[in-house]
Amino acid sequence: MPNARITDISCLPIFSGISPADCTLLFECLGIRIRRFKKDDHIVLHNELEGNAGIVIEGSVNIYKEDIWGNRALISYLKEGGLFGENLPLEKTDKDTETLSLSFVCTSPSLVLFLPVKRILHPCNQSCPFHHRLAQNLFNMVAQRNRNLMDKIEIISKGSVRDKILCYLSMEAQHQRSSSIEIPLTRSELAEYLCVNRSALSRELSALRDEGLIDFKKEHFEIHVSREF
Repeated sequence: MPNARITDISCLPIFSGISPADCTLLFECLGIRIRRFKKDDHIVLHNELEGNAGIVIEGSVNIYKEDIWGNRALISYLKEGGLFGENLPLEKTDKDTETLSLSFVCTSPSLVLFLPVKRILHPCNQSCPFHHRLAQNLFNMVAQRNRNLMDKIEIISKGSVRDKILCYLSMEAQHQRSSSIEIPLTRSELAEYLCVNRSALSRELSALRDEGLIDFKKEHFEIHVSREF
């Protein structure tokens, strides 16, 4: 298990309201594991995630959905504290083969914590009070993930590349509470996330800059708006 300071791990949203000392007890009680991954590593479902949820401690992870022809779409992107795998079944059955179409790819060197969800839902015989807090935190994080997916549905439902870009940047500005933002996606990843062609994305970004609506350099964007955040 890679070294990770418990004081840092206890700051993750999943452990909100749980002291570092209790986090240490949770690790022992639940059998929590931590693994380090390299950039571009795939987190293999049957090796790591069956019955577990993943929490990003360091780095970043993209979630892709693949069809039967090998085409893939970027569903979500996760930074420190992000949750993934929570929608997978706790017990694998023959009907769960469709989950193999999900790919979890590290976009930078990453440290990932694997949390046994089944043990959270069925607390130990000692009924440790922090189990209940952990279950509440997990529920809140699942709710947030659902809100993020609803945001994506709103973005990709826009009729034009321009409107998708503006909707995405507007949401990021509101989340970061600033008109000066850093997006966590490269141009290729942003095109995948918006479900648009990379060339069309570049053209529309240039057009928006020429119109004075935005400025950008790589992943940094300045959004010219009249309201304050």
